[in-house]
Amino acid sequence: IASDELLAGAGAAALGACLAEVASYQAATRFRMRIEWLVPALSLPAQVVRDTVIVFAALWRRLARGEEPASGFRELPVRYGSNTAEGKTRRALYVGGQSVAPNTFALGIDHDRDVMIVHQLVVTRGEAAQ
Repeated sequence: IASDELLAGAGAAALGACLAEVASYQAATRFRMRIEWLVPALSLPAQVVRDTVIVFAALWRRLARGEEPASGFRELPVRYGSNTAEGKTRRALYVGGQSVAPNTFALGIDHDRDVMIVHQLVVTRGEAAQ
């Protein structure tokens, strides 16, 4: 790795952190996180690989045989939590974490029913579309 690439990466990271801080200040939103919230992030690489295989398999079936994949909306049970900075941070991390893998995209969390609405490009076996 060249030193100029490392410096460019460090500069981009610093600029991104600065912009995030300015946006947070402008929105009057505070970021407050607990370390245990990062534990589920350890499973994200496996989720990305699994969902990539699922999506590419569905693409192959569509191109080769003309099969339309079964897509749909699902409700995942979540706890909405409080409206504090900590609660907002937890919800933002949860929505972002659910949207990393290519098969699932989180649309939002329903406060009244404590569910997250997600869309799956390919509903996997054993998971009913709602």
